[in-house]
Amino acid sequence: MSLNAAEIEAVVAELAPLAGSRLDALRAHGERALSLELFGRAGSVRLLLSAEPDLTRLHAAAGRPPRADAPARFEQLARAHLAGARLAAIEALPGDRVVALRFEGARGEVRLLAELTGRHGNLFLVGGDGIIRASAGRNLSERRRLVPGEPYLAPAPPPSPGEGEIRFTPVAGERFPLSAAIERVYAAREAERDLAGARRRLREPVRAGLARATHALANLAEEAARVPAAEADRRTADLLKTNLRRVRRGMRLVTVTEWTEAGPREVEIALDPALSPQANLERHTRRYRRIVDSAARVAARAAEVRAREVALRALLARVDAAAPEDLARLEKEARRLGAGPRAAPAARRRKDGPALPYRTFRSAAGAAILVGKGAAENDALTRRVARGNDLWLHARGLAGAHVVVRLERGRAPDQETLLDAAHLAAHFSDARGAPQSDVAYTRAKHVRKPKGAAPGAVVYSQEKVILLRVEPTRVERLLSEEEGEA
Repeated sequence: MSLNAAEIEAVVAELAPLAGSRLDALRAHGERALSLELFGRAGSVRLLLSAEPDLTRLHAAAGRPPRADAPARFEQLARAHLAGARLAAIEALPGDRVVALRFEGARGEVRLLAELTGRHGNLFLVGGDGIIRASAGRNLSERRRLVPGEPYLAPAPPPSPGEGEIRFTPVAGERFPLSAAIERVYAAREAERDLAGARRRLREPVRAGLARATHALANLAEEAARVPAAEADRRTADLLKTNLRRVRRGMRLVTVTEWTEAGPREVEIALDPALSPQANLERHTRRYRRIVDSAARVAARAAEVRAREVALRALLARVDAAAPEDLARLEKEARRLGAGPRAAPAARRRKDGPALPYRTFRSAAGAAILVGKGAAENDALTRRVARGNDLWLHARGLAGAHVVVRLERGRAPDQETLLDAAHLAAHFSDARGAPQSDVAYTRAKHVRKPKGAAPGAVVYSQEKVILLRVEPTRVERLLSEEEGEA
């Protein structure tokens, strides 16, 4: 939404009494949005000037818009040029919706020019010589070279001039009635835009989580499909067991008789010539048992993922219809389901402040998972940060990061948190890239550092070991949601 020419003319006329006011403060509220704190005959007035796409306007503002996330270069330059200056005039210039705020100060005349032209709007600082000192956004014009050091050229008037109708009803009783009406309309529009952005911020990771769940179910279905095939290994193991005396090391094939309901039949069994007869038998037995033992785990995991998929679909529907007051609760639900939005970047750490010895991740259940950044940092994490009841993990027998899961006293980690932490321990170790690895875990109170041991070297007791089958999608989700330093 943009003000048309008639509305700009009307609001400029309403703001004419501000001429002669002193500029007390200037703040940025976006790349191309400023508010000016003025004081003069009209008293204290906040003037909002915005060339932001779809929110271009000029009016006196009762409320203070939120500050920009980071100080903009244009804000700093505008302060340098306009500090202590007086507003000489507000003028609507010839051209397509251009407003000039002419200031007089220690640096002579400086104009703050606002091109209120919708998506291509911009703000400029122009000296008394007509040369551009700075621009809020990059040059968006294809016909004019609007960059610092070049003369400012106003946009050409539209081919069909026409001011248009004033769409705002002045608010009776206000000091600036038209400005008050404009502010109300734009405030509602900004609220709608903010709500749409907040929904989108939450919707995208939920959709990504739903895609991960669907992919995980497909992988689990493939793994479940291997269970019937394990019967072939069991049958082969049984045949080898009863005919083991006929097998010799170095044989690649042995033919045995299998007795079936239809009668005897000859069966050829492929052998590994490098293995002993007993090792060939154990290979088939071990493979059969591993697949069968995993069947229950796969079924349980599939039921768990299927339930999360259903919950994510329901959550996605609620996000699309969410009111502003619902978003915090829905984000908490998304994080519980492992599909929360990426954490906002933390405030930049002060240069003289200590760096944290760990990276922070968040499990699907919302538990904090701390990962050491290096050998010395591993020591700091395990010895100074971890509490006795916290869970401690490490890739078994390999160099890698110490991993700590924050736990309350007497609490055990849930299965999802344990798997998330184990995946991080494997990823940040020499096992990275391997399809499976062993990860040991115990309570932090059972980990100690021997006297004189190298950085990061520890011994631990009362551990358990996970034979981890790495899920790439789980690793991707964890890495994508890493949290910044606090």
